[in-house]
Amino acid sequence: MASRYYFLSSLSMLRFSDSAPMSWEDFLSQARGNVSESDYRTLSSIADGNKLSNSFLRKWDELNRKLDDAVNERRRKALNRAQQSSVVFRDFDIEKVTNAALNAKNPLEAELVLMRFRYDWLEVQKGFEPFSETALLCYALQLRILLRKDLFNVEAGNEQFRSMFDNIQKELKVD
Repeated sequence: MASRYYFLSSLSMLRFSDSAPMSWEDFLSQARGNVSESDYRTLSSIADGNKLSNSFLRKWDELNRKLDDAVNERRRKALNRAQQSSVVFRDFDIEKVTNAALNAKNPLEAELVLMRFRYDWLEVQKGFEPFSETALLCYALQLRILLRKDLFNVEAGNEQFRSMFDNIQKELKVD
């Protein structure tokens, strides 16, 4: 019998400071048969980008849109480009995290600030119902954030930067 209660209680606890305890495919594999078919379809829709008609996932998309808009607006302002938004007031938390991200010392740190904000927002959304559909979706989205965070590697990033910089220097010397 599929039950999200048993499934959620069997999962590893997630912490932003830790690595993801499993891959997305492993998570979906464990979920199949352990949650209702409806819950499984909703979980599967997260990776596809097809949010179906789930109200929580629409709320999640709205948060991400607002955050992206705020970051882009600040970038345009920093580049002295015309502002496209007519929004006068923004959410205080979004403004605060946008400022922190744009004041970060490097792009990796800025991305981590944004990921941490999203992760913490999901943590608040779980509320006091640890076995609700929202808790299941929060777990899945937090897992995806951790999986993305695990892809970031300072050494690999520096190596990629050096490679790109060397290529640009070679192109400039050839001309």
